[in-house]
Amino acid sequence: MSELFANTVLYHLGPIQELLDDPEVTEIMINGPGEVYAERAGFVEFIDDMWFEDEEALMAACVNIAQFSGKVLDARNPQMDARLPDGSRVHVVIPPITLCVTVAIRKFARRELSMDDLIRFGALNASAANLLQVAVQMKRNLVVSGGTGSGKTTLLNVLATYFDDHERIVVLEDTRELKLPKPHLVQLEARAPDEFDRNEVTIRDLLHSALRLRPDRILVGEVRGGEALDLLNALNSGHGGTMSTLHANTPLGALAKLETLVLFAGEDLPARAVRSQICNAVDMVVQVNRFKDGSRRVDQIAELLPSLDEHGHYQVNVLYRFKVYRTELVNKVQRIVGELEPTGNLPSFFEEASARGYPLFAADFLVEDEATARH
Repeated sequence: MSELFANTVLYHLGPIQELLDDPEVTEIMINGPGEVYAERAGFVEFIDDMWFEDEEALMAACVNIAQFSGKVLDARNPQMDARLPDGSRVHVVIPPITLCVTVAIRKFARRELSMDDLIRFGALNASAANLLQVAVQMKRNLVVSGGTGSGKTTLLNVLATYFDDHERIVVLEDTRELKLPKPHLVQLEARAPDEFDRNEVTIRDLLHSALRLRPDRILVGEVRGGEALDLLNALNSGHGGTMSTLHANTPLGALAKLETLVLFAGEDLPARAVRSQICNAVDMVVQVNRFKDGSRRVDQIAELLPSLDEHGHYQVNVLYRFKVYRTELVNKVQRIVGELEPTGNLPSFFEEASARGYPLFAADFLVEDEATARH
């Protein structure tokens, strides 16, 4: 039956098949049957030779995607997160909350990226990648923060490859996207309400199950609601090595967002108590950004110290920060030239990492002038 749905989905998406097959296209946007846009190399272009026959044809494609994903799409449920047979992420909005059927397809990479790929693409450098690898292997709790389309899920997937093969990994997602080549993997997926507004399964529900499935690692695709409080409670009770993504523009913005999400749980907690929980639960924030030239890069790697300052504010130790050197004209496009540079600060776990034999070196954290002076 699933193969039948998959073939039907691809049949209905025939008008944009060329874009689905093009490895250079990362996102497809459809604003009604006659407007198709595609993103290549970070830039969006209008595709003037592709369209759907009419609104009914486009709606039929969306309904088939819903059936394939086990979702409901109708006037009572006019929004849908789903996926295509190849794993590409789809979001659909239909009338009455929009004027026409609107679709965004975030294409699934044909090949899983590695950290070496990210380094080669300029998303980060080798020393920063080594720091993240050590942090993951030492079971630090990481939040990958960034805006829409900044590469959060891609980086999260790459970081998860550093988990040991013997570890039991429980993954929680709204729509299944993460693909980990690990043997002991349990993947849980949320479920929207049915047409009678029943049988909903939220990320918070999944977290409740995950904590009882004896996880060595918990991976949350994105924290976006009241599950934030349950996650903090879990992290503060010994579930180390957990990772998640969060929509925010800066590391401090991510922490503030986390505070706000805790309030969604409906608990009347003092702000200082929430902050104390956060700074004891989150060890590092990796900020990723999508720059004006379309490139996706790690912008900051910041460590959150496990105590508030005397004013009740977070203490953040920024370890790496992206520095823009200049712009260059490449193939008629202004490209940003820069580097993720160390700030000179050592991570608080540096001595522990060295004592345990992890390859963390002080020279990797020196700023350029200090490094030159040493040589």
